[in-house]
Amino acid sequence: MSDKPAGWYYVGDGTLRYRDDYGWTDYYMDTKDPRARDWPPPKPKTLLQQLREAEAARSLAAAHRGSRVAMLFGRRRARH
Repeated sequence: MSDKPAGWYYVGDGTLRYRDDYGWTDYYMDTKDPRARDWPPPKPKTLLQQLREAEAARSLAAAHRGSRVAMLFGRRRARH
């Protein structure tokens, strides 16, 4: 166990670093990052989950957009 609680700490040069119950992690965040404006920023696990959800939403939107484009092109070919 460490003597400091888990959380984000300022380590200099405009950088935050996450410390968990076992010590320093490899997670860094720039203080200019919009997620760092709300103090404290979310835990790295939460940030990764949010990233996965955003990527899934983007890929779903891209797949939907691709099907609409294919449908439009399919209609044009059928008319000719």
